[in-house]
Amino acid sequence: MIGATAASADPPAAAGNTSHGFSVDRGVLTTIDHPEATTIPTTPVEQAGTATTSINDRDQILGAYQSRDRVVRHFLRDRKGRYTNLEDPPGGSDFDEYVDISNRGEIVGFYNDDQGFTTAAFLRTRKGRFVDIHVPGSQVTGALKINDRRQVVGLYVDADAQPNPDGSVPPGAIHGFVWHDGDYTTVDVPGAAATTVLGINNRGQMVGSYIDPEGGYHGFLRDSRGAVTTLPEAPGADPRLGGTQPSSINDRGRIVGLAYDAQGGSRGFRLERGELTPIDAAPDAVFTRPLDINNRGRIVGDYGTRPPAGATSSSSSSSDRRAAGPGLPDRLGGLSLRGAWLP
Repeated sequence: MIGATAASADPPAAAGNTSHGFSVDRGVLTTIDHPEATTIPTTPVEQAGTATTSINDRDQILGAYQSRDRVVRHFLRDRKGRYTNLEDPPGGSDFDEYVDISNRGEIVGFYNDDQGFTTAAFLRTRKGRFVDIHVPGSQVTGALKINDRRQVVGLYVDADAQPNPDGSVPPGAIHGFVWHDGDYTTVDVPGAAATTVLGINNRGQMVGSYIDPEGGYHGFLRDSRGAVTTLPEAPGADPRLGGTQPSSINDRGRIVGLAYDAQGGSRGFRLERGELTPIDAAPDAVFTRPLDINNRGRIVGDYGTRPPAGATSSSSSSSDRRAAGPGLPDRLGGLSLRGAWLP
């Protein structure tokens, strides 16, 4: 097992609202907390702290943090541990998200409206120019990963899709996609009710998750010719509550991801040559989410802990309107259709 020893053999319970970034290098886990981040949420349901979502081969780490003035900011962290804040995307809202960075320094993410609901995606070039990514005929497009060939993957939702009364999305409404220089290709796992592409490497191999007709979640690997293989279930994964969701694949075929458990929490895993290795960030972690792996095998993600007992936070006097927002997204990189969370 990578990281700290778990408190029990069972996956962590699903709770906690202080987030910490982490990296794993040669089996050693290091916590990453932005020096200006608060770790005390203002409400019991808020997510405060730091999250790290991506790492490239230059060891640049992309992430976000909620500052002590209750503003959510995105950052780049270089290999020497120095932080640079990123400017917000132009014309969006205060809830937009950067989620992945390539070796070329290009970043992808998505726009959210003022209520936090996802609308369209973008690519930010090394020179700071923004390219819109919006699958034609979709109401939601979310970019989640980019490779060095400038192929972008993610998910989109059909224009006429409406949430079911229970908040779920109807079968056949959610699709994976690949964008390359303005061209879009839909990616659907045969027979699936929904497909999401979560990662792509420079060989064109993709990983993601799909929902079967009975509502179970499963991870998959898609090769460059389009052949799809269902991945083995990670330890503790409950297909009814998210199951096995691979989040990234590097050029050596190493895969990392999340296993959602019966309590709705998660622990991480690494899959290499058919062998699954659990990743637990800390003994007190209530969730662990590996989100990216570079070609050196270094892994980044985030984990959650409960705030110290009795911890409170006063409201901010900042005039920035983001100060009234909900803090870090409780699932950074999770897209939201109005009225329903997307898988």
